[in-house]
Amino acid sequence: MKTIALALGLILGLAVAANAADYAGEISAYRRANGQTAVKIDAKLNAAALKQAQAMAASGSISHSAAGSFSSRMAPLRRSGAAENIGAGFLTFGEMLKEWKNSAGHRANLLLPGMRRVGVAFVDNPKSPYRKFWAMVITD
Repeated sequence: MKTIALALGLILGLAVAANAADYAGEISAYRRANGQTAVKIDAKLNAAALKQAQAMAASGSISHSAAGSFSSRMAPLRRSGAAENIGAGFLTFGEMLKEWKNSAGHRANLLLPGMRRVGVAFVDNPKSPYRKFWAMVITD
């Protein structure tokens, strides 16, 4: 079952990559409106976000440790600053971003000073009441 979920996530991940630049643009607009620098999409961060979204979709739960600890997942990227936002149940990125903006901790991650790169991914799980799992990774 996990193999099927992983394969499905990889297929969906290809579609996510096409939208990732749009997601980065929306995040950048929010950051600029709040006095921070824009971010650019990063393929390695997209892959990290996709791995996290896949793990959450496979487990049907929202957890920062679904794909392992955040620090262990970021270690290979060798970034000095990094943060992650996750969520589920929102069918569009606009809805998910609005929720993150309205949450103090998630908003703080979106507006971290010095961040320059971002990755965003989602994975669908129609058997879960959440239906769609999102992950965003932002780094310097």
